[in-house]
Amino acid sequence: MTRLVALLLLTLSPFGVLAALNTDGLPAGAAAVIVVDLAAFRSSQLGKAVEQSASLNTGNNPVNKLMAEKLNFDGNKDLREIDLAIYPGADGKLTAKNPTAALLLRGKIDASRINNFGKDNQVPGKTVGKHQAWEAGVFAEKLFGEKPKDQTREAYIVAYSTELVLITSPDLLAAALASLDANEKNTLLPTATAQQFAAVSKGWLFAYADATKMKTSDTNGATDLTLSLGENPTDLQLALAANFVAAEKATTIRKQINGLKAFASIGLMNDEGKTPDEKENMKLIAELVQKIRIGGDGRTVTLGLDYAADKAAQAIVKTIEKAKRPTPAPASK
Repeated sequence: MTRLVALLLLTLSPFGVLAALNTDGLPAGAAAVIVVDLAAFRSSQLGKAVEQSASLNTGNNPVNKLMAEKLNFDGNKDLREIDLAIYPGADGKLTAKNPTAALLLRGKIDASRINNFGKDNQVPGKTVGKHQAWEAGVFAEKLFGEKPKDQTREAYIVAYSTELVLITSPDLLAAALASLDANEKNTLLPTATAQQFAAVSKGWLFAYADATKMKTSDTNGATDLTLSLGENPTDLQLALAANFVAAEKATTIRKQINGLKAFASIGLMNDEGKTPDEKENMKLIAELVQKIRIGGDGRTVTLGLDYAADKAAQAIVKTIEKAKRPTPAPASK
């Protein structure tokens, strides 16, 4: 499933991945959730600046072109939202390779084209209730012309409706379809996490992870992690939060982050020998570091950042355009 998800995410904005928080229809019990709201991003100052940048020709993305031609699906226009949930395995821990996951793609979906593509290309599949599920690895091979590295069939794709596509691991297929059929209103996130997400007035990226479900989890470390990114009318907003098993651990982390912030601020004051571009970048980073807010109490550590959205947009577009420039050939000896 990981391979197919990666291919689909390439159809998004120039960031590769780029959801108001909506987990309706996802099976309960997720250990990690990522929600991406493309509609909110496209309407934000940052999104508009990135999409209008003359150097970013997203229409030439070969993956997106194939999907538009064969499935009548333009990822730049038709994809509105992505909801991804990852579930623990039988041992209660997340699996790094081929994790159990459910991916919901919300937007303008031509379900008949997807199903006809599966039939016409003889993609193996099966019927689950009233739904047709196609083996996603073979479907992707027929669509993108790339043969999977192995022959494992690790996911199914279902054109659920004219507004939703489901991609899920085989062992989660029935449960995922049942959740969608029941229109389940899942409460996947802790109350404090939901409140933090709500505090970002116009968010487009949300992530949550139950750290205790990680195979390498530290019993003295974080129990859960949260990230949200978005905009209010003037500022780009970033919010991070982590809960720890003990208040003493959280206190130590807050002190360490404050120390790193002070150390970074001092280091960024020295721009001797730097080029004008490097000095400008250091000034921007120094301003960002100064605006970071470190807080929380008890077992919670929070980190917040509000930064002028127009300045952030200019800086990010400039960085992308610089990356697009051809690398100068090395001087001959």
